[in-house]
Amino acid sequence: MKTLDALIAQLEALSRFNPVLMIFEDAHWIDPTSMEVLSRVVDRIKTLRVLLIVTYRPEFDAPWIARPHVTALILNRLGEREIAQLINRLSGNKPLPESIKQDIIERTDGVPLFAEEMTKAVLEAADEGTIERAVGVVPSPAVAVPASLHASLMARLDRLGSAKEVAQVGAVIGREFSHPLLAAVVGKPELALHSALDRVIEAGLLFRQGAPPDAIYLFKHALVQDAAYGTLLRERRRALHARIVDALEESFADIAENRPEVLANHCTEAGLDVRAIKYWRRAGERAVRQASNREAIGHFRRALALNEKQDLDVGRSLTELAILSQLGPALMSIHGWSAPEVGMAFERAEHLARELERSTDLAPPLTGLWLFHAARGQYSRAEEITNELFNLARTVDDADILLQAHHCAWPTRWFRGAILDANAHADAGLELYDEVRHARHRFLYLGHDPAVCALSIKAVLQWLLGHPTQGIQLECNAIEMARRLRHLPSLVHALWFVCQAQVARSDTAAVMNTATELLKLSEEHGLPQTRAIASVYLGWSVGQTRDVAEGIRYLAEGLVAWNRLGSRGHLCLALCLLAETYFTGGQYEKGMEQVNLAIAATSDMGDRWCLPRIHTIQAQLLRALGEIDAAEANLRKAVEIAADQSARGSQLRAANSLALLWRNQGKVRQARELLAPIYGWFTEGFDTLDLKEAKALLDELRD
Repeated sequence: MKTLDALIAQLEALSRFNPVLMIFEDAHWIDPTSMEVLSRVVDRIKTLRVLLIVTYRPEFDAPWIARPHVTALILNRLGEREIAQLINRLSGNKPLPESIKQDIIERTDGVPLFAEEMTKAVLEAADEGTIERAVGVVPSPAVAVPASLHASLMARLDRLGSAKEVAQVGAVIGREFSHPLLAAVVGKPELALHSALDRVIEAGLLFRQGAPPDAIYLFKHALVQDAAYGTLLRERRRALHARIVDALEESFADIAENRPEVLANHCTEAGLDVRAIKYWRRAGERAVRQASNREAIGHFRRALALNEKQDLDVGRSLTELAILSQLGPALMSIHGWSAPEVGMAFERAEHLARELERSTDLAPPLTGLWLFHAARGQYSRAEEITNELFNLARTVDDADILLQAHHCAWPTRWFRGAILDANAHADAGLELYDEVRHARHRFLYLGHDPAVCALSIKAVLQWLLGHPTQGIQLECNAIEMARRLRHLPSLVHALWFVCQAQVARSDTAAVMNTATELLKLSEEHGLPQTRAIASVYLGWSVGQTRDVAEGIRYLAEGLVAWNRLGSRGHLCLALCLLAETYFTGGQYEKGMEQVNLAIAATSDMGDRWCLPRIHTIQAQLLRALGEIDAAEANLRKAVEIAADQSARGSQLRAANSLALLWRNQGKVRQARELLAPIYGWFTEGFDTLDLKEAKALLDELRD
């Protein structure tokens, strides 16, 4: 993420001094990370002096095409006049007979590359008879152009003579390759290699940047590389891929270290499956550490596919278990915690770990399954898994597994309304945590850093427990740590729960800022789960402060996306926030609909922590509808549940509303006796909204 930000900043800086032209070619072959860069550039340049040109084939679906500052131009095949101009430019002082020129025009069917290649093939002919034979090998336009172009390219490669081998080796290396790597694989003397390369370059098939031995070569077009690659027999290709692997491992350690996917691909093509699995895994691990989880998923799946081809033994099962344990968190980051593919990956990993009787290897899939079930609101199953993790940690005496058992326990106990218990588990986890030792945990367990999770969730818990100032400090600590770790999934996790803490204490301005950043990051990196929850929080803050209709739209969009993901965790709070926004807009009946849905969801899942808030908004809606007795009953219930949960923050808010209701009924003493001891318990946070409202009401009741 820092790298992408730096690229955008560099573009902004350049555009301040001069207009900038950027060109992205062949976007249909783009990888996920480059796509992310391109999308961010498209978003940013609408206010910059930048012209961005992107070329791609019709099958590519450009996500930015409908934006107002983007213009789409469809480039059709060239007409006869344009093809004739192209032929004349290429032929120069060797004008072709009109009959030959017309044949090229008709047979190349307006495809520029084919027309260029055909013209060059004709010009290379030795005499008129050879020219006519060269044109004659090109079929009529009725034949598919790619096959015809391939035939033309093959003919030009054949005319290279012994230099053809260099083109073939280069094609096996890739579209772009370095002189040192080519030399290492070809094994020719430098003079012979230079001569062969010059011939390929003179033939217009290859471009050279720089001078040997530091030169970089690039095939003119991917089709040229494909044609050269296609001239090799299968066994020869495999042998060359194997030689490339050996050369990279022996002399190009930087590529092996920083681009393991290159070696993985060559190993795969060489049939070196065991080595390929190793490099695909390394590539996946490296992608995960860079938060490039889409690439990581692809790399891990390639490793799994090759592993399935191995003999069915303990080694194969152990490798599959290790890969699945790494794949699961990457899937969570991209598809959300409750996605079916997440459950499938962890269930298979759990099965393998139990089958292999590998106790320590059981922990990662168990924690993944815990999160999968918790995200789906299946808290009873989540609690069973948490208990098994504690038993496993004690059985094998493993502090790392114990940390993850607490990591699963603090959210589960929080959801159940056991606030003190949840806080104790978070403290225990932080006591065990070591930033250096447990750095790998953010890639192996749950996809985020356990300390960032503990700090951000404790921010919510501290407000609930009546320590709002401590909660605010924890918000800062969580986000500061997540930014310092430079781990995107941990940062969005921190923003999510810090935002929830800000919602809990009704700090609409803070929620607006945090939710906006979370939404921006989620959209930039394609994270549907946090995008949905950010829309919910942003909608609530917008609806409470400036525009109810816009807030409801954000909330509704977030809830639709949340349900589409199959997520049930945190649903009760989201429905409650929508009900509060309907109340703000005077849409009391619609608000009651959402409250009823929230109460049904809490009953179904056992998600009790936000029940006091739900009953409080239900009471406000009932009072607005004239049902005063029912409103009072709900507020009494909210105060009672909050007290049972030791949730002083929720208790104070509900007591505020109930005391206000009694004051309006003339029950001043009863209101004061309810509110005064609850307010008197607090020792901090007197500048927060609930405490200021309570003090103002108590002052009024005393008067």
